[in-house]
Amino acid sequence: MLYIEKEGLPNDINSKIIELSKSEKWKSISEDDTTAIRNAFDNDFPKNEVKEILLHEQHGICAYCMRRIRMDNHSRVEHLVPLSKNKDMAIDYNNMLGVCDGGEKVTGNQGHILCCDAHKKETEIMISPLNKVQMNKIAYDSEGKIYTKPKDEDMERDINEVLLLNGIQKKDGTVRDTSTELLKGRKDAYDRAKKMMAALNIKGKCTSATLKKIMDELYNREERDEFVGVQLYYFKKHYNSLIRRGM
Repeated sequence: MLYIEKEGLPNDINSKIIELSKSEKWKSISEDDTTAIRNAFDNDFPKNEVKEILLHEQHGICAYCMRRIRMDNHSRVEHLVPLSKNKDMAIDYNNMLGVCDGGEKVTGNQGHILCCDAHKKETEIMISPLNKVQMNKIAYDSEGKIYTKPKDEDMERDINEVLLLNGIQKKDGTVRDTSTELLKGRKDAYDRAKKMMAALNIKGKCTSATLKKIMDELYNREERDEFVGVQLYYFKKHYNSLIRRGM
């Protein structure tokens, strides 16, 4: 999970949203008529245009799990504050994120453990990729587990129970990964970063300047790598250590 900086909407798209918000049809919908609100969002809101903006500002990765998302039926527009909880925020771009389908379309032997919005549904959460302070607490271990450092109980509850980003821990202590294999994907990303660091050490090129260059390149790619947050976390941890040592 990475901090998302909103880009803002072009004037033509913003005008369509303002027009919808001022329309008699929208004004006549009651605050608790979720069906009508969703219908307006699906049919009258410039959904695809906004979705394209969301994917661009997120560099092609899901706001929650960092899997690849594109302009297809495997991605969706997510309301951070659920559409059913707040009518005005149902058409507020600043309340929207681009997310994956959470594994709803995955088939095979992995099991059907949904994640992200597919598991969250209409639950309100405390964690937000739009909150920079929160995102600076995100950490990963060598097995691909996402957690918070320092520990934040509210964030970890959302990570583990609502978004289900760490799969399901069984009674015997083992963990069952999500249908989309998030733990495996993050572990693989962690291992790639570790191997890259080892190669730099062998070549004698493991300096803070080198790691800064690698982090900038990973972060600024138009289409970021899946699970890139894991690599950025790994390199930043070692970068800070090198800085403290004057390297």
